[in-house]
Amino acid sequence: MVIDSVLGPWRPDVPVLNNPGVTVARNVLPAIGALNGAIAYEPMKRTLLYSNASLPSRPLGAISGQDLAGNGKVYAGCSEGLFKVSPSELSWQDVSRSTPYTPGTEKWNFTKYGSWAIGTNFVNPPQYIDMNEDEEFQDLTPLLKARYGTASRGFVIFANTNDSFDGDVPYRVRWSGLDQPKSWDFSQTTQADFQDINGGSGVIQGIVGGEDVTIFMKDSIVKMTYVGTPLIWQFDEVVQGKGCAVPESIITVGRTTYFLGKDGFYAWDGGLTRIGEGKIDNYFLKSVNTDQYTYMSVAADPAKPLIYWLYSSTNAIDGTPDKMLVYNYSIGEFTEVEAEIDFIFNSVSQPWTIAQLDQYFTIAGMPAPWDSPTWAGGNAQLAGMNVSGAIYLFTGENQTGTIETSEQFLIQQMIQINPDIKGDRSIVTRVRPMIDGNGSVTARVGSRLLSQGDLTWSQMTARNETGWCIIRQQGRFHRVRLVLTGNYTQATSLQYDAVPAGFR
Repeated sequence: MVIDSVLGPWRPDVPVLNNPGVTVARNVLPAIGALNGAIAYEPMKRTLLYSNASLPSRPLGAISGQDLAGNGKVYAGCSEGLFKVSPSELSWQDVSRSTPYTPGTEKWNFTKYGSWAIGTNFVNPPQYIDMNEDEEFQDLTPLLKARYGTASRGFVIFANTNDSFDGDVPYRVRWSGLDQPKSWDFSQTTQADFQDINGGSGVIQGIVGGEDVTIFMKDSIVKMTYVGTPLIWQFDEVVQGKGCAVPESIITVGRTTYFLGKDGFYAWDGGLTRIGEGKIDNYFLKSVNTDQYTYMSVAADPAKPLIYWLYSSTNAIDGTPDKMLVYNYSIGEFTEVEAEIDFIFNSVSQPWTIAQLDQYFTIAGMPAPWDSPTWAGGNAQLAGMNVSGAIYLFTGENQTGTIETSEQFLIQQMIQINPDIKGDRSIVTRVRPMIDGNGSVTARVGSRLLSQGDLTWSQMTARNETGWCIIRQQGRFHRVRLVLTGNYTQATSLQYDAVPAGFR
């Protein structure tokens, strides 16, 4: 008896028996399926070396943008200073201010204000560079240091600050004069001022600009609304008891900000939504190395509705990030990926000449095909770095994907189709995975007689000329593991062929 089955969403938080989705979705990307309740799984690309550039130490932040001519600009910060990608050499060029920076392990947090890229790392004064001039970073102001920054309505805004008068004030927000990003003396005329957010909500973990500004505290969310003089900005606590646990997790796509709270992942668009509850939150919180949250980084795919959180699991060596959680925000579903980089960021492509291609030696060594937007300057692209600062693109071959279905009491489905069937055991004789593209898939079936019993797996079997993987596996409860290789484009569904096996 042939039974059709969709590949549902990844649900590691739900028990495996009668799970409404799949229990493993590794090295694949979530995409919308053709049937109601179905999820298609697309391949995750391997990384290819784009530039063997190097930084003095591990990357601690990055930002990209464009000048008025549309040329791509990419900047990164590390403990020793600030650097830009040189288009001619694809190397990291030191564009730090002339006075050496105070070294530190704090992350560089970047924002943009017009043509300026602004970076702050709490141990040095905020830095800025004009992307149109692209010479070197300079002090924006000597009056404060800050962990986080943004821009809104003509103001540069910093949060979680330090100054010579009050020292560290982790709940303070301070902003520049209106349309005067270098003016930081308090003044009703320029509107430069500050506000402390008291009330037991903990420290500020991040700040996001826009028409209004959103401040993510450890235990609350505060809305910052421009009202003009004398108050200048109004502060309203819009969420109590829920906030951001990991500053490195915050990312904004469109008008929605995503972040990790104490109990899982959230989306904020004026209302707070749990996006991982009942799906992956428990799985993630049990597997993540919380002592290495500082190494988390996040980026959004410019070509697909995907967000990638790169993090260190409890199996990571020396805290080096080894996993990525991928979220498709158009359908609200997740997968996981084995990481091949140490830092992920949103980049832009650099202009190329034919002479520059010599560094790749062979066509096979090139990081992208000839028709890729990688070879034209100013195109948004997803990129990564290793601990040394070498830059990688996600343009390689497909990673080997693994999908494991829920466990099903198949005899019940068979009886629903044919009430004359007797027994409570079944034999799976073959499985037919449905994939698109020029790829390969192998399958095996895991079975057990008791729901708490030991799992026995069949041999891994390739498809024959009719698409079936021939398997003979007996039990009451069955699950299928698929391994996807080659140039497949989607895995969409599968079929079981099973026969009743009586009672025992």
